[in-house]
Amino acid sequence: MTDPVEQQLANDLLAASIHEIKNRFGLLFAQLEQLLQALPLDESHSHNADLIQDEAQYIGSELVRILASYKSLDSGASANLDQQFLLDFLEEKVARHASTARARGLQIDFECDEDLAAFFDAGIISIVLDTAIYNAAKEGAKTILITAEHEQGSGELTIQVHDNGPGFPPAMLDAAASGPGTIKAESGSTGLGLHFARRLLALHREAGDSPRCGTLTLGRSDRLGGACVSLHLPQ
Repeated sequence: MTDPVEQQLANDLLAASIHEIKNRFGLLFAQLEQLLQALPLDESHSHNADLIQDEAQYIGSELVRILASYKSLDSGASANLDQQFLLDFLEEKVARHASTARARGLQIDFECDEDLAAFFDAGIISIVLDTAIYNAAKEGAKTILITAEHEQGSGELTIQVHDNGPGFPPAMLDAAASGPGTIKAESGSTGLGLHFARRLLALHREAGDSPRCGTLTLGRSDRLGGACVSLHLPQ
């Protein structure tokens, strides 16, 4: 059995290494931007440069999200539940992915009641939505729609990311409740993104003797025909 002190030390060393990689990558990304701005590029090369910048920006953001996830999942962590207005929150989320949408020819939009408000950890939900949006774009989706609503009866807040891509394969839906799978050599996918997303959502807990916690489900989109990632948050 692993010693708790040794395990914590290993976790801290890993987090420190990721932090250093993040800092070095930030310098590399800044140099890349300067180089691309100095080069004369035609239209096709300019588009490729946009894709390279988008991927580089994603990698840097992903390193930040990994560190945020580590901090959130550290022992004794809990979600910071503040009231959020979904119109503002989702509008900001869509704006944040404007460069990705431009580089990949994506249309990203959102729908919710203008007065919809709920209590959740904005940082955690941003991490989970970023993962879902990136996965949809990586699988070839060209339209992404984020919706939010309060479920009647349960009172849960449900946020869904719909896309018009190929959807989740049956094997992935069958194993949706399991932990991270094996690494896929052709894509480098480990399933860890969804695994950590579930763990982060579970930090959203109701008060009481038998509290519900936040969950994530995978399915087929009834809006766009592709994949649908659903976040369920107790209120």
